[in-house]
Amino acid sequence: MRFIKPLDEALLLKLAEEHHHFVTIEDNAIDGGAGSAVNQFLGQLEGPPAILNLGLADRFLDQASRKQLLQASGLDAEGIVKAVANWTQNSQTCAFSLKDVKSH
Repeated sequence: MRFIKPLDEALLLKLAEEHHHFVTIEDNAIDGGAGSAVNQFLGQLEGPPAILNLGLADRFLDQASRKQLLQASGLDAEGIVKAVANWTQNSQTCAFSLKDVKSH
């Protein structure tokens, strides 16, 4: 998905028929973002898929380059791989910032 609104509900329904796990990734706050919209829509389905939302913590970030901010937030390639691997090993529905993953 490229945009939050309008939410591409047809695409999400098609994907939900084909997949049992979803991962949303955004370089924005999770709360009120694309992942939240996906959660809300798919949560209405009977037997919704497991969803992992990755994004920025809802707080002010220190000044740095975009690359540095994404890395510090765990939204670089390495952080995303670690978060998804951790989530699939635990195989549970969860929504959290990658900062939470790194603190374990």
